[in-house]
Amino acid sequence: MAARRALKLALETGFAFLCSEGYIVLYLNPSTTTTTTKMAKTVTVQPSYESPLLKANHSPNQKLLKCNKKNDFPEDLFVKLPDEILVSIVSLLTLKEAARTSVLSRRWRYLWTFTTGSLDFDDSLLLWLMEYRKVIKSYSEESDRFVRWVNEVLKLHRGPTIDEFKVCFSVNEKHFKLDIENWIRFSLRKKVKRLVLDLAHTRESIRVIRQYTLTDQFLRSYHLDSLTTLCLNSVQVTGEALEYVLSNCPFLEVLHVEATESLVNLKPSGPLLKLKHLEIIHCFKLENFEISALNLVSFKYYGHVARIILGDVPNIVEASYSLAYACSLVSNCSQIPSYLFQVETLSLDLSLRLFEDTPRFPIFRNLRQLTLTLVASGVEPLRCCTSVLEASPFLHRFVVKLTYVDGPAGELKVLKVEHPHKFLSVFELRGFLGCTIDMELALYILSNAVSLQKIIIDTRDPYAEDMFWDERDPRLKEWGTARARELATRVPPWVELMLL
Repeated sequence: MAARRALKLALETGFAFLCSEGYIVLYLNPSTTTTTTKMAKTVTVQPSYESPLLKANHSPNQKLLKCNKKNDFPEDLFVKLPDEILVSIVSLLTLKEAARTSVLSRRWRYLWTFTTGSLDFDDSLLLWLMEYRKVIKSYSEESDRFVRWVNEVLKLHRGPTIDEFKVCFSVNEKHFKLDIENWIRFSLRKKVKRLVLDLAHTRESIRVIRQYTLTDQFLRSYHLDSLTTLCLNSVQVTGEALEYVLSNCPFLEVLHVEATESLVNLKPSGPLLKLKHLEIIHCFKLENFEISALNLVSFKYYGHVARIILGDVPNIVEASYSLAYACSLVSNCSQIPSYLFQVETLSLDLSLRLFEDTPRFPIFRNLRQLTLTLVASGVEPLRCCTSVLEASPFLHRFVVKLTYVDGPAGELKVLKVEHPHKFLSVFELRGFLGCTIDMELALYILSNAVSLQKIIIDTRDPYAEDMFWDERDPRLKEWGTARARELATRVPPWVELMLL
């Protein structure tokens, strides 16, 4: 089954071509293969390296493989394929799927160890289960098990390169510092493209966990020029270390830094020519941050108020802010940075506070998608929504997340504010319970969005998409669903209503 699944995946991704005459043509690099007419006669094999297994077993077979016309996946197909093609197919699988192919035959036993794809050690689901007491296990024992798993796989790996190295689990520097550093050494020596170190700690484990510290002195021993993505979560890293990374990773396109208290100042020495996506999350000691990135497309910052300067960013189209910094932007609309007027997608999490005065937003003429997270209490959220809608004349999609609802539904009265929104076509309301505030907001949209095509009412917890399950009380969801059905009677027939 694993072999057939691998071939099926190869066909779907362009590593194999099944022609009408019953032939299968396989190749490694679809972008440089011959034309379709020639492929009916030839197999193009372009191995990125010469497999040691290939040397030991047989030479490349470039003949067409005739399929059994009664079966698209002949039993002896994989016996005839050269090892470099098998390795390329296996590299398309996940790590666990690739390892399962070792039981197919003696030839396949160690084939998966030559994978050049992703080494993904993600056990974050278990952390969530332990965090919410769905599973009762010892953090120290599970950390030992996880580290042994990673170490055993790395000892077996024989591939010359890897596309991705990803670790997601709570690992203590006190006990596993050498292991973590060996993982980083391994990935950099394999010329990794995407490096993800997510050592996130749960509320229980953080009492005894000490975060691993990544220093620029350690990084200076290795070449970083293969990196295109670097994600660090719950890894202590200073501004000096990040500046070294940014100066020595000429092809870095994605940088994600989360949950570090060591980051205080960050100011790279020159413009970042390749950086496209930058995320600074929950780095609460950050004070000063200044960059210039000509090709930056998206920026995300969740944290305290800090001095943040994005210099020359002519291509930015997406921005997301949360916590105190997001609230400060809305409280001082006159101080909104100029680059925000060119973004097309904007997300603001304003759930930390209620605004006594209605925010007066400047006009966002380029804004097409907007997400607001609000505390649903009183009329302030409604006023905030109406104000930002008036300031976004070309908005197409509007998403509102309500983090708290003020109680059972009272007397409904549609907001008297009349401001037709000519381009708003999709409205999504998450955290809906059918209380006064969310019903009023939905009715306001129905009354003023003259081009509305779709309305989505989601009764799940507004943060459910960031979790593995919905923590909301089922009784509240039932109440919200019942109220949503009442709201459905007020939805015009030409507007699609989706209940989640």
